[in-house]
Amino acid sequence: MRKSNPKRTLHFYLILCSMALLTVISCAFTNKEEEDNLMTYINGKNYEYKNIEAELLAKFNEKKLNLITISAKEREKEIPFRVKCLATKLIEEQSKINEMINEITSEKLIIIPCINIQNNCIQVVDEEDNDILRNKYLETVSNILKSQIQDLTLLSQTTKDIDFKILALQTISKLNTSLNEVKQIITIKT
Repeated sequence: MRKSNPKRTLHFYLILCSMALLTVISCAFTNKEEEDNLMTYINGKNYEYKNIEAELLAKFNEKKLNLITISAKEREKEIPFRVKCLATKLIEEQSKINEMINEITSEKLIIIPCINIQNNCIQVVDEEDNDILRNKYLETVSNILKSQIQDLTLLSQTTKDIDFKILALQTISKLNTSLNEVKQIITIKT
């Protein structure tokens, strides 16, 4: 049997480990450069990474908060029962939609920024008398719902994520139903 020199064996393994480490490090740097190139240049053009889903859902959230705020203020006033029921239904519906959005965004690790409530929507509800108030409220709600539907339609068209597509289509269906109710109340009262 042949005797092996422990020092030579140790040096051999150290050199072998060093070469393996250098190979792994060079692969990591190569992959990092490819990722950077992929994110900054696509087809030779500068490209900025944008999270379309987060942007559209942030806009949607802003409108949701406005709708909830003016509906809550509207419920406190003396208005027809049908309009009060609509305001209550809209608050509940928007809260459920918010829960669905939060569930999906937390799974996808997307943070939707908090957005301030627009004061002009609240002022519309505060400054008018009952008949004008009711009409302004219904008009404002109708505009907000249409805008939310547009945001979600754009989301369903631009996203490649199936969960966001399903969320958008389900929510559009609910919002269309609410919009039809608002239009019904407007036609009944006029």
